[in-house]
Amino acid sequence: MNRFRCCAKERLRKCFNSEGGRLTFPRRLILDFLHSNKGHFTAEEIYDSLNKKNLNISLATVYRTLNSLWQSGILKRFDFGEGKAVYELSEEHQNRKHHHHLICKNCGQIIEYDDFIDEETALFKKLEKQLSEKHNFKIEGHNLYFYGLCHKCEIKKQGN
Repeated sequence: MNRFRCCAKERLRKCFNSEGGRLTFPRRLILDFLHSNKGHFTAEEIYDSLNKKNLNISLATVYRTLNSLWQSGILKRFDFGEGKAVYELSEEHQNRKHHHHLICKNCGQIIEYDDFIDEETALFKKLEKQLSEKHNFKIEGHNLYFYGLCHKCEIKKQGN
């Protein structure tokens, strides 16, 4: 087990204990699912995956657990415009760099983008500094989504 998984489980335990809860078996199952599967998942996708493995866990438990994980900073929650929240482990819990998202408006594919060039990094630092000064606001992070068509959908569109 890697140290980030242990760190996340320890934060999860603290999160639930501070709210009067326990690190229950269903909560561990959800955290293990998120560590084992790279990507962005809805509560329903997590629920379906766990129950296909004959792990009886209620959808309500999945929703409550995801909300607690999000509030504690273990998860990031996004709404990419489909009306359903999707979740992924935060960067510090999966030992990954900050990234942005490219979202296909046709098929819903999500591409993570983290290979920033120096000019992009400088632009975002400058923008954060200007916004912070202009609005007297301490910026702690950002999320950026680009919407468009993935390569496959663009080819299909051109073929019609």
